[in-house]
Amino acid sequence: MRALHILPALAVVLAACGPAIRPLAPVAPARFDVDALPEPPMESPPPEAPLALSDEEYLRVRELMVPVDGVPPEKVPDTYWQARDGGARTHQAVDILAKRGTPVLSADSGTIVRLTKSSLGGITIYAIDPDRRFVFYYAHLEGYAAGLYEGKPVAQGEVIGYVGTTGNAPKNTPHLHFQVMRYVDARTYWNGPPLDPRPFLTQPGVKAAPMRTTAAAPKGK
Repeated sequence: MRALHILPALAVVLAACGPAIRPLAPVAPARFDVDALPEPPMESPPPEAPLALSDEEYLRVRELMVPVDGVPPEKVPDTYWQARDGGARTHQAVDILAKRGTPVLSADSGTIVRLTKSSLGGITIYAIDPDRRFVFYYAHLEGYAAGLYEGKPVAQGEVIGYVGTTGNAPKNTPHLHFQVMRYVDARTYWNGPPLDPRPFLTQPGVKAAPMRTTAAAPKGK
């Protein structure tokens, strides 16, 4: 019986709310003046700037080559996180074992930035990619390829040196110490943040055909 007393009150509430929930009248669509639009060009122009790639995406696009002739990507050992100096630091590079004198190849096309000799790295090479985004460091070389000089453009797979044991490398273990670093500043190109190159070494080491060039090395090189 109590429910019968509620029904009249509910009817009053619904009647009072009726005007508030009345559906709105349909809105006419806005007219789009097609004639006012400019004519599109015959061909869409390229964007003013390409979309930026992350460092990892960029290196995947570059498809780096294993920088030792005859070595496939799966044979590059995982030495990046190995301890050095009694655990004081990590390696942050890969050591690729090969016979002494095996050709060392340019992992990417680019430019030779520096040829140096030191007590740690021995005979070394620093190179950069075409967009100056990464630095490639090759160390413990037996020697340089003939005609190599600072500022020389190199192609991927071009012979730039030979596997050795110079510097602090064990004399009975010839190998290439290969490191990839982010290029941050031209004044400190050798000290950019490193990254493990193994995920980006997708091509086996294969010597490229010699490039024909008439340009001579700068005097004094």
